[in-house]
Amino acid sequence: MSLSCKFTTLLLGTALLSAPPLAAQSLSPASETPVTPMEKAKNKLRALTGTDIDFELHPYSDDFYRLTLGNEHLLLSKDGNYLFSGRVIDVRNRVDHIRKIQQIANRQGMANIPFEQLLTYPATDEKYSITVFTDIDCPYCRKFHKELPALNQLGVTVHYVMIPRGRAGSPAYEKTAATLCAKRPNEAMDAAMRSTPAPTENAACKHSLELQVKLAQTFGFQSTPTILLPNGEALPGYVPARELVARLENDRTANSD
Repeated sequence: MSLSCKFTTLLLGTALLSAPPLAAQSLSPASETPVTPMEKAKNKLRALTGTDIDFELHPYSDDFYRLTLGNEHLLLSKDGNYLFSGRVIDVRNRVDHIRKIQQIANRQGMANIPFEQLLTYPATDEKYSITVFTDIDCPYCRKFHKELPALNQLGVTVHYVMIPRGRAGSPAYEKTAATLCAKRPNEAMDAAMRSTPAPTENAACKHSLELQVKLAQTFGFQSTPTILLPNGEALPGYVPARELVARLENDRTANSD
C-alpha cells in the first residue's frame, strides 16, 4: 500500500471512529496569536490522525493546498476538510490537478539532478534535454536506446538515470555499475543494450550508481523507461523519437502562449 493510501485510510478510520464535529474542536486558545489558514489545515489533519505523519503543505490555488507525503502528492481543501488523491479533473479547464502538482514537484526535483554524474548522449544542436530512467535489462529500454541517434540528430540531448533490476551486490546491479565505470561508458552502454557486458568496475562509479538509484526513489519512479520532460511531465514506457520530439515541440509552444 502506498503512503498516500495509508494516510487516507488512517484519516478516514480515525474520522469515523472518534472525530467530534470540527466546529467544536478548538485548535488554539483565543488568547494566542491567530494561526494562518495553512496552519489550521495542518492542525486538522494532525488532530484527525492522532499521529505525527511527516507531510508538507504548499500553496496551490484559491481552493487547495498541495500536500506532499514522501514522493506522493495530494490536494487538500483550504479549510482542511477534504483530501483528494487519484485523478482530480477540472472539467471546465480540462486540467488533471493531481497530474499537474506532480509535474510541479518533478520540476523542482529536476533542479537537484547532478547531470555531471549521469551518462549523457548530447544532441548535435541541442533544442531539448530529457532525462530517462532506464535499465539495461529492460526490453523497451533497449528499444528506446536504438532511438538515441535519431533523437540526437533531431536536437534532443538524453541524460540517463540507471535503475538496475537488482539491489546492490546482485548481478544486475554489478553489471550496471561496470557499464558506468568503463573507460568509455557510452560505448559500454551501447554494448550493454546489446547484451554485451562491460569488462570492469570501480568504487567511485559504484557510488554514482547508488546516487542514481536514490534519485529515482526521490521521484518515485520504478518502471522503466520513464521519460522526464523539461516541463516536469513523466512519460512511462517507450516513445518513438519523432513522436517524442513532436511532444516536446507542442509543450514548448503551449508554454510560450
